[in-house]
Amino acid sequence: MTSLQFIKISSSNLNISDTLFDKGTLPCCLANLTSLQYLDISYNDFTGTLPCCLANLTSLQHLDNHFQFPVSLEPFFNHSKLKIFYGDGNEIYEGIESQDLAPKFQLNGISLSNCGYNGSFPKFLYSQHDLQEVYLYDINLKGKFPVWLLNNNTKLERLYLDNNSLSGPLQLPIHPHMSLQELDISINSIHGHIPTEFGAYLPMLQTLNISRNALNGSIPSSFGDMKSLEDLDLSNNLLTGGIPEHMAMGCISLQRLALSNNSLQGQIF
Repeated sequence: MTSLQFIKISSSNLNISDTLFDKGTLPCCLANLTSLQYLDISYNDFTGTLPCCLANLTSLQHLDNHFQFPVSLEPFFNHSKLKIFYGDGNEIYEGIESQDLAPKFQLNGISLSNCGYNGSFPKFLYSQHDLQEVYLYDINLKGKFPVWLLNNNTKLERLYLDNNSLSGPLQLPIHPHMSLQELDISINSIHGHIPTEFGAYLPMLQTLNISRNALNGSIPSSFGDMKSLEDLDLSNNLLTGGIPEHMAMGCISLQRLALSNNSLQGQIF
């Protein structure tokens, strides 16, 4: 079946008791599927590190993985066609990131959520420029808000970094980002003021959740520039002052607004 291009065996409860998948891993014969473009083996009972057969599948464009792997994704650096990598719920580890190697792929999407990681952003992400979706939540990421992801990826539409250990101030991209639609950085330790020009630099946002941080100061009037904003959650911060009239009048698409557990005062427009 060397011409096979699509395999999906997710949520099939395959495990060490299955004859084909001996010892809870993939059979070596899969290395012969050199035309394979889509492989989804997520949510099974496989165990251990990445099987060696995956290294041969350099035609892969979409991989939904269910094995232990290094956060650097270095075993896939030669997969030049890889566009989507999902590894939710897996065990990921620090590994050793080589200074001399760079990935040949340019990802469109990556998801590494609920993986038990405890470290900084993987370095390979700094070389990615075609990202459209980034889901890196609930993995205890450390460091500052990665504004470089916005600067490097002008097509980025969704960025989810909630429930991590991010700290420092909330920064804006160098130029207004005209693609970002969803941003969630809730449940972190980001502090300081919300930048005054926030709404002007992220005008296409539809969902914004920056709740459960340590943000202080007032709500910027520029929030009113986000005409497409539907869901806004600023709750559980240290915000003071009033609700800007421009935000109340300008956010014409707003359906949900959460401002609880702050120190706001004044008029509700």
